Amino acid sequence: MATRPRTVTSWEAGGSTQVGWRLAVVCEDAELASRAVDALERDGLIVAVDVVGPGIDAIDTAERPPSMLIVQASQEDAQLEANLRWARKRLADVLTIVVLPEGRSYDAGLLLSMGADAVLLEGDVDAILGPVARVAAAGQVSVPAALRHAIQRPALSHRERQILGLAVAGLTNAQTARRFFIAESTVKTHLSSAFRRLGVHSRREAAALIFASDEVLRRSVLASVRLADEAGVRHEGP
Repeated sequence: MATRPRTVTSWEAGGSTQVGWRLAVVCEDAELASRAVDALERDGLIVAVDVVGPGIDAIDTAERPPSMLIVQASQEDAQLEANLRWARKRLADVLTIVVLPEGRSYDAGLLLSMGADAVLLEGDVDAILGPVARVAAAGQVSVPAALRHAIQRPALSHRERQILGLAVAGLTNAQTARRFFIAESTVKTHLSSAFRRLGVHSRREAAALIFASDEVLRRSVLASVRLADEAGVRHEGP
């Protein structure tokens, strides 16, 4: 997926014309804005900060529109969506980077469809915000590897979906093994493979990902639970 390359802007400062990025940061945490500016400047980008704060409607869309917008995801998903839709409607040429908190599952594909050019985890801001901004400015979208499942759906096998579905439903490895008349080690192998494909490390992370993911993945796993339950009834009897 690619977008058109973005251009930098120019402004008057200290009697000379500066060429770089006019930056607006929509965030609850002012420290994030400071970290973002430092990271961009360390990567050699020239930045002029116009707006820092939680209200996206404070951005001047007429006289001084930003060329780069950084939006921090708060705990309110609806607010993040509203901010992205606002920017998409009023700031047609802005380069938009969404910064996500650690430990939560997001649908990166949905964020891109709402106008984000790049998605970045908050813990990675200091190290890779500059390269991510350059890649996005060149017309390429960027998402963390852990969130790529929302763009490229993991190719889970039928048995992996069944066992993953039962794990998410709360069954232990031993219970799942009895359900399918297989060894418990085989259940662990299938689960490990499914976790690896999904980019998660535990049942809890898998459950959070599946229920926050796109409808196709969610339906396929939950349908496997139903089929596995039917199989269990046939094997175990009343």
